[in-house]
Amino acid sequence: MCWYTRGMSGAETAKWLESPDGAAFDLFHRNNNNDDPEGLEEQKARYSGYESYADDEEGYWYVATCSSAYMADDDPRDFYDVIQDYVASHAPVWVPAGESAPVPEVDGATLAQAAWDSVTIPTATISYNPMYGGVGATFVGMDTWVWATGDTPKEVTVTATAGSTTATITLRRRC
Repeated sequence: MCWYTRGMSGAETAKWLESPDGAAFDLFHRNNNNDDPEGLEEQKARYSGYESYADDEEGYWYVATCSSAYMADDDPRDFYDVIQDYVASHAPVWVPAGESAPVPEVDGATLAQAAWDSVTIPTATISYNPMYGGVGATFVGMDTWVWATGDTPKEVTVTATAGSTTATITLRRRC
């Protein structure tokens, strides 16, 4: 539910962090019109080395972004807490012009759940013995043997991959 999205260029970021109507202005209003010089320094620290890219108009900073649309309905966490945790551990990343954006990180448990959710187990074709005529009946009081026939697979495998993380789910029949 969280990823990196393209933000401002190096020049735009430096201007935003250094000008009175940029980051300081945003923090001032976000903090109910109270000055927060420490907050501005924290913001500058998050864009580590931003001064080096102050003249670059072609490379971009990629910033952490989250959307509640991708949050699982059964997730007990508050969305605001998810955002705070993700942003705190994912500082903006500088990407020079022509290079690839950061690949989203997906943990193995999430990928395993995605693979499990996409598993389709084919409906088995069954046969049994003893069989009474062609009406699908058997005999009361007799042991009945049941088995899969036809194209029923012995194994179903689904793999989900995101970036360098892969999860594979394999279902096997026991006979």
